Amino acid sequence: MPIDATISFWEQEEFLRADVCIVGAGIIGLSLAAELLERDENLRVVVLERNTLPTGASTKNAGFACYGSPTELWRDVRTLGTDAVVELVRMRKQGLERLRTRLGDEAIGYQQCGGYELVWGNHAAVLDWLDKINTLLQPVFGSTYVVQCDERIAEFGFGSSVEHLLALPHEGRINTGQMMRALLRYVTERGGLVLTGTPVLRVEPSADGAELLAGTAIGGQLRFRARVAAVATNALAPSLAPCLAARPGRGQVLITEPLDRLPWDGVFHFDEGYYYFRNVGRRILFGGGRNLDLEGETTDQLALTERIQSQLEEYLRTLIIPGVSVQIAHRWAGIMGFREPALPAVEWCADRVLGVFGCNGMGVALGSLVAATAAERLEAVLLQSHHGAQA
Repeated sequence: MPIDATISFWEQEEFLRADVCIVGAGIIGLSLAAELLERDENLRVVVLERNTLPTGASTKNAGFACYGSPTELWRDVRTLGTDAVVELVRMRKQGLERLRTRLGDEAIGYQQCGGYELVWGNHAAVLDWLDKINTLLQPVFGSTYVVQCDERIAEFGFGSSVEHLLALPHEGRINTGQMMRALLRYVTERGGLVLTGTPVLRVEPSADGAELLAGTAIGGQLRFRARVAAVATNALAPSLAPCLAARPGRGQVLITEPLDRLPWDGVFHFDEGYYYFRNVGRRILFGGGRNLDLEGETTDQLALTERIQSQLEEYLRTLIIPGVSVQIAHRWAGIMGFREPALPAVEWCADRVLGVFGCNGMGVALGSLVAATAAERLEAVLLQSHHGAQA
């Protein structure tokens, strides 16, 4: 066997060996590390991230603390059924509560500012379903989920095409960057090791756990050995574990320069959740439009398209803040992970290799809860292997 003179004994022992290796330092991966370290502070947990910053949507999302707009839930009921949608909303609520409890509202910039959905055209049929939504979700939230408030359309200054406005008092927002920095700090303060710029090339089960082959910034390779491994790269999971049926979905976003004033405050949705906007101070952050080209936006390429960016600008100037001159400060894209049905998955893709994926654009709300489920699965295997070693 050739000797790798670039790796020291110390590096082999302290960096390349772990109880758990997690691929992906996004919301799911770091939340999984946090869960494991909360359960056993002595675990050696290593998180590997291919980029300097998380690659998918964890640091690129709009920072919505939401559970599903009425038109979105109405669509999902027709495809998933009532019981599944209620359970999905419950999971989103529990996941967000877990995130807030772990890190604290101040650390993640959480504000329960309330949300709204703008409705017009065929989507107005959802108005007949509002009482049903409130009845179904009363056990989850303990109070009314949605209230029609058309009288506020003029107050908010929206375009004339907006026919109805629905208030969602339980919704809120976070500061995405603050949240991810707080989560990273939480993991490292508890002894977790997070290595960025470490793209994992291959994950394989081994005789006593799992092996992960990763690249380095200078063109070398590292071989990590762990008792168990988890692939938590969401949309990018199939590249390492083809058995995981996740598909990417690109979200394009823009943010304006600060405006002199904004007539509204909160988080907003329209068109079954495909479009979403909020204020960041006196700026407007606006994203979506994936449904204009679902096939083209099923990609893991971080790029912008003229078609979607033009539509975002059109809605911005005619619907969201008509009659006001706005300047675009920045644009970007992020990659979400989707699966059918629209429920997150925690699946073994090989012996000692767990896949965690498919938050379907709801990683902020679902990530912490999905990570808890994954931690339970990994913990059971670790306990089993410990007993086996003792025997």
